[in-house]
Amino acid sequence: MRIAVCDDETSALKQTSNTVKKVFDEMGLKYLIDQFSDATEMLSSGKQYDVVFLDIELRDQNRNGVWAAKMLKKENKDCIIIFITNYEEYIDEVIEKYAFRYWSKPIDEYRLRKSIRSIIERTKNIITEEHGTKNKLKIPMRDIIYITPQGKHCKVVTIENEYIVTESFKEFKIKLTTQNFCECHGSYCVNLDFVENYTKTEVSMFSGMKKYTVHMSRRHYKNFKEQMFIMGGERV
Repeated sequence: MRIAVCDDETSALKQTSNTVKKVFDEMGLKYLIDQFSDATEMLSSGKQYDVVFLDIELRDQNRNGVWAAKMLKKENKDCIIIFITNYEEYIDEVIEKYAFRYWSKPIDEYRLRKSIRSIIERTKNIITEEHGTKNKLKIPMRDIIYITPQGKHCKVVTIENEYIVTESFKEFKIKLTTQNFCECHGSYCVNLDFVENYTKTEVSMFSGMKKYTVHMSRRHYKNFKEQMFIMGGERV
């Protein structure tokens, strides 16, 4: 993921960049990050960014963060913009037109972690084949609740359907590239976003009105608990 941070306050630029690096490192995500103190400099770099952390009140009032957001979206409509500011008067304008998030300084690690997960979920799909039919499947990663072995293949439970895919459990698990997913048992890998609660023996998940319960093994409990904390805080 290519990231830009733009802020004319040196201390704020450093603080935001360091927090972003820390959270991305903790989540095990690959990234490149560039820092700018001027919106014109950022735009003239010729680079396209996946995510931009942008201050609104920049030195050049004619080319402030709102102007920069407009230019960024013109060049790359898929660019995700997170405004970092101490000013609230722009919130209605930028939320409606440009912003994915609008935060006060300094940025909060929990909110950042949660937003990164949301960003990843918006873009990730798994391409696979359905066992028996060989039909091509395109499964949004965000929709997967859990996976489990089904003979030599893998059962994928999503918010709308259940599929038996051609890959083995081990092979399909490799495709779950975000840390939203964690093994709770040798036969279960679950999406932490759906976890409602867990004990040393089971994990309960909810999607809409449906409840799903799978086994937790003693061997996986400690790592599972740590992953739950990393991905946004304890929920037990």
